[in-house]
Amino acid sequence: MAGVKMSMPMGDSPSSGNVTGLPLSDPRCNSDACDAFKAAHQASQAAVSYYHQYDYGHYTTWYYLAAIGVAMFVYFYRLNRNRRAQRLAPVPGKSTVAHKILALFRMVNYRHFKGRVADYFGFPSLGSLTFIAVTSLFLLLMTFLVHPYYRGRRGYGSPPLAVRTGLMAQALTPIIIALAGKVNFITMLTGISHEKLNVLHRWVSYMCLFLSIVHTVPFIVQPLREGGPAALRKQYYKPGSMEYTGTPPLGILVGIIVLSIPWIRHRFYNFFYRLHIPMYVVYLGLLFWHSKDEQDSWVYLYSTLAIWLASCLGRFFYKWQTFHIFRDWFHGLPARVEELPGGMTKLTVLAPPDLLWKPGQHVWLRLPHLSVLQNHPFSIASIPKHPAPKIKLDSDVQEMIFYVRAHHGLTLDLLKSVENHDVAEDRGRSVSVHVDGPYGGIVEDVPALYESLIFVAGGSGIAACLPWIQHATRRVVEGSAAVKNIHLIWMVRYASQIQWIAEELEPLVNAHPDLIQVDFFVTDTSSSTVSSADSEKSSEAGTDSSKPNEKSTTTVSPKLGQVHTGRPYLPNLLTPLLTARRSFILGCGPESLRTDLANSASAAQKKVLTGEADIITLHTESFGW
Repeated sequence: MAGVKMSMPMGDSPSSGNVTGLPLSDPRCNSDACDAFKAAHQASQAAVSYYHQYDYGHYTTWYYLAAIGVAMFVYFYRLNRNRRAQRLAPVPGKSTVAHKILALFRMVNYRHFKGRVADYFGFPSLGSLTFIAVTSLFLLLMTFLVHPYYRGRRGYGSPPLAVRTGLMAQALTPIIIALAGKVNFITMLTGISHEKLNVLHRWVSYMCLFLSIVHTVPFIVQPLREGGPAALRKQYYKPGSMEYTGTPPLGILVGIIVLSIPWIRHRFYNFFYRLHIPMYVVYLGLLFWHSKDEQDSWVYLYSTLAIWLASCLGRFFYKWQTFHIFRDWFHGLPARVEELPGGMTKLTVLAPPDLLWKPGQHVWLRLPHLSVLQNHPFSIASIPKHPAPKIKLDSDVQEMIFYVRAHHGLTLDLLKSVENHDVAEDRGRSVSVHVDGPYGGIVEDVPALYESLIFVAGGSGIAACLPWIQHATRRVVEGSAAVKNIHLIWMVRYASQIQWIAEELEPLVNAHPDLIQVDFFVTDTSSSTVSSADSEKSSEAGTDSSKPNEKSTTTVSPKLGQVHTGRPYLPNLLTPLLTARRSFILGCGPESLRTDLANSASAAQKKVLTGEADIITLHTESFGW
């Protein structure tokens, strides 16, 4: 943040000779040694105080603390609703005004933009974009609403526009780090998982870059106006010049932001992954050099360091099982890797019984036999053991299951490692896995709050849906759920891929035939036959492989479900399923699937507005972030 204190000498070094009584128009009257210059300098500071510009950093901080406060209120309300639902099941009734207001909010919040620009820049939901727009407007008003932008001369002090935007950008630094951490105080206070906060992390970083550029421009423009390139060069290379010390952090910030643009990050992910944190550490160190402990400027930087270190320590000693404070250090967990059809790998980790997780959570896995440094997020496709009170577990381990689709990088290497080690009678290998997590999850007690659960998965997105089905059926058996029906819609490319979860899904369907309904959609219509090696679990049936037809079906198993060929149109598919008063929709799959599902859920809010339903809730999970 470029700026000099009012008490510091201003302007150029005083010219030789007595300049005290010179008029301001005299070129030699260029420092506080000249009475006219000193008077003009004091008048400029009295009109727009240099120190007052630091208040804009405070305003920025108060704004995001207020936003966190609102999110906390919503979080505590949802927790209280969970407690009420567990004590007494909600009684269906007519839609209240509150339901309709919530439906209007969700109609906006769930809506997603589609198109190349939205994909390139990773546009979030319309609701998130609205919040981002409001925040941007707040920052823009503080930036440009206050005049003057410049002082009469550069010698009277730093341009007010530059000082306040520099402080606003620096005030955003702590919240940027807080929004990025997997273990962070915002998640603890609001219940919003780190992968959801990551969207705001990226967009607040864009705001920081914008403010930093606005902060820089006046320091270039004013010297050019007063004396051309020579004056700019003189000011830039002046000893202790903040123009000079501000250039390196701005350059690094530009690099960080460019690499973070979604389509660039996805294309060069390994490059981004290795440079992102080191670049930000260097950026933070350069900010200490640049801001020179002016007023409270370092408070933001020390806060950033405290937030980052707390996040690292929490993740290192609590979430990362390798260094967990209650476990033996440096020991991974035993696991078995198996190859499944269609480029899928099943990873079964033998976790200790005290490692607990919830449906919808994910972990970061590090596979030393493939890469010591690289890790990758995966959704947990199982639920932990749930012994009755005072009943010991029948084993000292429990299975934590993952379904890993081979794309490139680590996931492809994992599949190849199985192929290179398998033998005819054993399509798998034993490995050691380091687990970091669990993270994420849903605040709401879904089985207690909703009558109808609808799960929509694409490909390996089934891993996020399967544990919810297992959890809901367990709660139904226990008598602690309001669920009356569960519907799974799973889209796969090839029919053989249905075998991925048949072993886990079929017992659930057989045990609850009136509760669970499953529809499979095979999107590659070149092969329309579904078969299974086990004749007791499936039967062969052919379909017309000409034009894709959603209505064409074939039996997978007597009770497992039906297979449809072709890609479904989600708005038409989803609406007839929303017959209950309280419905919960969960989707996981490619970006296009989640966008279509979100827009369908947005349109479905009309059912609440017309009184046909009380509440329709959507939750989506991502493959990555």
